[in-house]
Amino acid sequence: MKKNTKFVIIGSGNIANTYCKAIQNIENAEIVGIVSTKLNTPKDFSHLPSFYNLQDISFDFDAVIICTPNGFHHISAIEAASLGKHVLCEKPIDISLESIDKMINTCKENNVKLGVAYQRRFSSDNPIVKKLIDENKLGKIFSVDLSVKNYRDANYYNSSPYRGTYKIDGGGPFIQQASHYIDLYYWYFGQPSKLVSKLATFVHDIEVEDHGAVICLHDSGMIGTITASTATKPGFPAKMEIYTTKGYFILENDVITQWDIEGIENPSSQKANDNSHTGASTASVDDTTNHETVIKDFIEAIHTGKDPLITGESARNATEIILNIYNNQF
Repeated sequence: MKKNTKFVIIGSGNIANTYCKAIQNIENAEIVGIVSTKLNTPKDFSHLPSFYNLQDISFDFDAVIICTPNGFHHISAIEAASLGKHVLCEKPIDISLESIDKMINTCKENNVKLGVAYQRRFSSDNPIVKKLIDENKLGKIFSVDLSVKNYRDANYYNSSPYRGTYKIDGGGPFIQQASHYIDLYYWYFGQPSKLVSKLATFVHDIEVEDHGAVICLHDSGMIGTITASTATKPGFPAKMEIYTTKGYFILENDVITQWDIEGIENPSSQKANDNSHTGASTASVDDTTNHETVIKDFIEAIHTGKDPLITGESARNATEIILNIYNNQF
């Protein structure tokens, strides 16, 4: 029988609950403890033992899953790697390139894996689109419009003192709710060579933006736009419109909803009723399918020595784009 891969989850909030549920569905994987500075446990997993820090854990385990606020990710990753534990980190990998590079280097120095949960790369039609782009089957892509128009009420920002702060959250919807889709934007089209943004706070009493727009220029000539918001009531499906010399198509919540590309039939997996987390109006996650994909791949990386599907270096790119958005406002 294959030995169970034992995980400790660092953090006890909503996303920790999601990982606990996901691991319940994975054979030969188990959660053996929770690290929480308040000795809390995720709401549906009160039976799990909780510890103030990793050093308090006396039994053996293989890896950690980091579910702390964004700006604390590097602290837990560096600590875990220094103890010889593999690291799977919730998105975004962190909020500064310096911290991210420390995470990457410490994991390399201690010969442990570093993976990041940008699970939307595996969602519905996104892998199909990636394959078509990589195979140059879509013609020249000249325009991309990405819209991540969510809504969060005051209770969301009041639920924890770090929400809506630069120091710990790292910013507003661009680094939070839109982070998954900016990762997809990078995965599909690479880094913009230049960008300019306009961000503002319209609805919430927070120090960071709750709405903004970006124009991205690419070496290929492609022009991209990115809109991100937590002010757009009631919250709308994330949408990516892609225009090429052969036509166009539109993704909504990772599903191709419109397709008109010369010579290629709509390749959609037709998951029109996909109920995976949309993020449009709530931070909760019900469907753990894509998280399970990330975790299973991470377990395989631990046991085979291969890289995780989403490495620290790959995840760094989304944060780099987001930081450029914050630093290039007009």
